[in-house]
Amino acid sequence: MDLQKFSAFKYRHDGQGCVSAKRRSAVWITLGLSVLTSFFFFPFGCFALPLPLIIYLTKPKMLYIGPRYLICGGTIIYFGNVNAMALDESSGTLSLAPANAHRFKLERDKFPTSARKAFKVKANQAAKFNKVSAKLIQKVLKASPLVEMSGIPDSVRQS
Repeated sequence: MDLQKFSAFKYRHDGQGCVSAKRRSAVWITLGLSVLTSFFFFPFGCFALPLPLIIYLTKPKMLYIGPRYLICGGTIIYFGNVNAMALDESSGTLSLAPANAHRFKLERDKFPTSARKAFKVKANQAAKFNKVSAKLIQKVLKASPLVEMSGIPDSVRQS
């Protein structure tokens, strides 16, 4: 699967991150190089052996939004199968309820930010949540226009 065609957002979800082709090839290359260095420079080359494991385990947790579906960890939601959407601005959640799968909940507090002050963190998370939720709402409405909606303002529905 080519994830370059997707919109990607950092999102701290439950579950594993997605391993890209570049990261997979980096793991294999560093594994080969670390085995060679440990063979030729035996006692000191063994320090390179944990490097492929570190590269594999530090995979980023992302939310990928494509033209027809979204991928978040092990969850894949096809926009055409969504029956209901609910946006709750006070708690900062957007819920997507597909017909044959479990409910997906996008939460405002799970968007990481590099800001340090509390009011800037909240503002950055709210801006990212509004951007991603508007994009998801538009994609779902395009794929299934008869979806049941609650809490979604008209300004997001028309744009």
